Amino acid sequence: MRILTVLVLLAAVALAGQASNFDVQQLADGVYAVIRREPAGFMVDANNVFIIGDTDVVVVDANGAPGITREVLAALRRITPKPVRYVVNTHYHDDHIRGNAVYRDAFPGVDFIAHSFAKSYLPAEGASNRKNFLEGAPGFAQQLKGLLKDGKSLTGGLLSDDERMSMTADVALAEYVLADGAAAEAILPTITVDDRLTLKHGRHTIDIRHLGKGHTAADLVVHLPADDILITGDLVVWPVPLVGDPQSHIGAWSATLKAALALNPRVIVPGHGTVLKDPRYLDLLSRMFGAINDQVTALVGRGETLESVRKTVNVDEYRKQLAGDSPMRNLLFTNYVMRPAVGAAYRQAGGK
Repeated sequence: MRILTVLVLLAAVALAGQASNFDVQQLADGVYAVIRREPAGFMVDANNVFIIGDTDVVVVDANGAPGITREVLAALRRITPKPVRYVVNTHYHDDHIRGNAVYRDAFPGVDFIAHSFAKSYLPAEGASNRKNFLEGAPGFAQQLKGLLKDGKSLTGGLLSDDERMSMTADVALAEYVLADGAAAEAILPTITVDDRLTLKHGRHTIDIRHLGKGHTAADLVVHLPADDILITGDLVVWPVPLVGDPQSHIGAWSATLKAALALNPRVIVPGHGTVLKDPRYLDLLSRMFGAINDQVTALVGRGETLESVRKTVNVDEYRKQLAGDSPMRNLLFTNYVMRPAVGAAYRQAGGK
């Protein structure tokens, strides 16, 4: 099973029942981020944000399985007894939506907000991808187990310390999603957004916006202008972005990130990874996706094949900044950036 296929199919999850797998960080008055602790790896689960108003709560993103969301909800209840009124799903991937049922069951009348495309995607293509995941995940987990036992990297060399740590977590995540998340239903949005929806929530103005395509066609961001906080979903992932082929939109991603930067955020909560206090990372990603798209578009214009384009496109300067000397991050960069980004950009530029 190719690693790239795993990216598209796996909306992987963290171990349930272990609150230590995340940290709760207060970002502003009434605003808390739930940040995953897992090392960068092939498996991920979503960060969450609580926005606490005078009478109720807005939650940004659920998780990849109900057990994880129950842990997140328990953390929320340690902060406030107020009920959850809205859950905003920044896009439709499983690691951001499979915990929705926990909020539905706990808070009758809760509304789920997502881009309108999610409503048609989830019961159709989403269900098909889910089926593929359930069929493919056990084999991938077994592959990783074998590599860990033999001390071998996915690239064929010796296993590095950071690869061992990440792959060990990946195995646990894959096994858990099969046990707890496999049967979790996909809750469709009750409120859809095509462009913008603004909620007044106590002292908070919550601006939910579709700034453009990027990670998917249905990306939403949540902007809290009074606190200069931007919650990006997987438009921004640290330390290595997550790109899908064909679901990601490489030509548009750069401009969408520029639109995010134009909001002048002071604090950025990515879909995965640490809270960012500097917008330069968004600029780095914008420039990288722009470079990939420009190179691929020029090569397609010359009639180059996809195989030739893959060999020609060069973004080594961005690989160095994002992956450094880490074997695991370089593996992620190859499989979660270069391969899918070039493939998606090639087709989107009209390559045959």
